[in-house]
Amino acid sequence: MSEAVRFVVITTPPAEMSREIDTARRLIGEIGRSRAALAYPPHVTLRTGARVPAELVSTFLDAFGAAVGTWEPFPVRTAGIWQTTYMDGEREKYLVGYRVEKSQALAALNERLLRLSTWRASNRLHFEPHLTLAYDDLDLDGYQSIERWREQTPGALPEGFAWTCDNVGLFYLEGEDWMPYKVWRV
Repeated sequence: MSEAVRFVVITTPPAEMSREIDTARRLIGEIGRSRAALAYPPHVTLRTGARVPAELVSTFLDAFGAAVGTWEPFPVRTAGIWQTTYMDGEREKYLVGYRVEKSQALAALNERLLRLSTWRASNRLHFEPHLTLAYDDLDLDGYQSIERWREQTPGALPEGFAWTCDNVGLFYLEGEDWMPYKVWRV
């Protein structure tokens, strides 16, 4: 069996805003004892990722580029901090992040990318746009610690960010960090 490259499909905010979001991720991660979100740049996940056989990466890039196509830049806005749980197989998992407004333009971009189903890494197709602050290694105790901290310190984190979606990127895992492989810009 050949080796595969695993990609995540994301759009990232501008660098200055990413630094602000990173500050919030580090604080929330410290409170909840969660570091997994720090492996990625701040981002909104688009289409579920892809697991592509190494020898077919260039074919996938061509097909993905065609699916991305062109789009008019559009505004992206966060809508407060969100805490939720979800099932990953038999296991309950926890997530804390900024909810992102599901605009028509953002949903349309995501839907267009989902049409390229080749090598899709997951069948979880529900699109709930967000910027993750803590997840994956966040346990119930950490999740509840974050919840208590938020109740005790309302307004301690910036609640609203707004930027223009001008990029779609494929990121791949290098060691423990997700690095840009290819980014399409408007």
